[in-house]
Amino acid sequence: MPTALHFRLYPSKKQEARLSRTLTVCRHLWNDALAHRRQRWQVEGKSTSYNYQQAVLTGERHVNKELLGVYSQVAQDVLHRLDLAFKAFFKHQSRYPRFKKPTQSGSFTYPQAYNRSVKPNVPKRRLYLSKIGNVTAIFHRPIPKDSRLKTCTVVRTPDGRWYASLVFEEIVPLQNLGSAISSQQPKTPIGVDLGLLSLIATSNGQTVEHPRFLRKAEERLKHLQRNLSHRNCGSKNRLKARRRVASQHSKVRRQRLDFNHKISTNLIRKHDFIAFEDLRIKNMVKNHRLAMSIHDAGWGQLVRLTEYKALKAGSRVVRVPAAYSTQECYNCEAFNKIDLGVREFLCIGCGRHLNRDHNAANVVLKRGLAIACLTAINVGQDLSEFKPVETRPMLLQTTGEASQVEETGTTRPHGLKAHDLELWEDVTGWPGPSASPRPGR
Repeated sequence: MPTALHFRLYPSKKQEARLSRTLTVCRHLWNDALAHRRQRWQVEGKSTSYNYQQAVLTGERHVNKELLGVYSQVAQDVLHRLDLAFKAFFKHQSRYPRFKKPTQSGSFTYPQAYNRSVKPNVPKRRLYLSKIGNVTAIFHRPIPKDSRLKTCTVVRTPDGRWYASLVFEEIVPLQNLGSAISSQQPKTPIGVDLGLLSLIATSNGQTVEHPRFLRKAEERLKHLQRNLSHRNCGSKNRLKARRRVASQHSKVRRQRLDFNHKISTNLIRKHDFIAFEDLRIKNMVKNHRLAMSIHDAGWGQLVRLTEYKALKAGSRVVRVPAAYSTQECYNCEAFNKIDLGVREFLCIGCGRHLNRDHNAANVVLKRGLAIACLTAINVGQDLSEFKPVETRPMLLQTTGEASQVEETGTTRPHGLKAHDLELWEDVTGWPGPSASPRPGR
């Protein structure tokens, strides 16, 4: 299992000049390679492959002295990145590759760091980088034992800081993989509802308040942005002001990452089965009134951190459809037509008093157990145990005709039935119920 560790670098002035020069050469190489591909297609009508440009690069290294100052595989990785960008473009996954302009950020990669081009020395707090030298590094956590160094990516952030991202091939115990695909009854399952008023609400009645790091730093950012706009373009004062803005954004990013790390670690330590609602965040941020708050929440980051930690700990993480989870009663499965501003309501099917967020967390847990093909346990309070669930989401029984409710992720279009919902994936390696036929298919 690949494990990435990020370490802060403190290069000397000479080493920082070499790192900056490497970034500049890589940028020029990207632009030249992109121009070469475009020219061959426009003039000769021929496409250019990675191997063809790699052969051209080998000849250029004998002529261009700047390329000789860059490690050979670092330059090859730039061509590999460009090739991947074109493949993504032809698959309609991204836009056409563009030329890169000079910026204060960037990265370059040693793709085969195990061949002694990168050598970490933890006792001496040094990281050897080929063509750069021994750079001072802060190894704030131990390197995994019995692991092999795969790649090393050197990154310069917009605020001028240098980091090294080391990827190790770590051995995961087989019992952890076995527990991830096991059909045994989980001992401490939990469902997690993601939101904006509360960052998460769990099926056991707990909530974690939204820290709103970006909102709290908004006044400071406004002041720094105004200060930046008053500086002359190209001046040193503008460069300093730009770095202050970048530093504040970097602080917000680190605060959010640290907070999500703590939440995900706490979930993994206490629960062996975690069900998340799979929100379509890219569609949700199209609502410009909520886009800033959604980005500030960092839902996707929280789920990703929990997923990789679960694999190491032998736990299991499942993503389930989020549709109607806040409006379906977890007890009787009745569909309640309620407005977004109503946070607590009485179920029209069973009369139970429900908190919108905690009810959604119980529904998410119910659907997660259904997708995992596990025998369901008591979900929520005073709910008797029911029979083994089917390999599809719970049917949404409605007590009346439901109209659309303007709530992102929970709007039921007219004519949509419960069996139209798609099954979601188990992200920890379980093969899923694809072998079982779906109803109506």
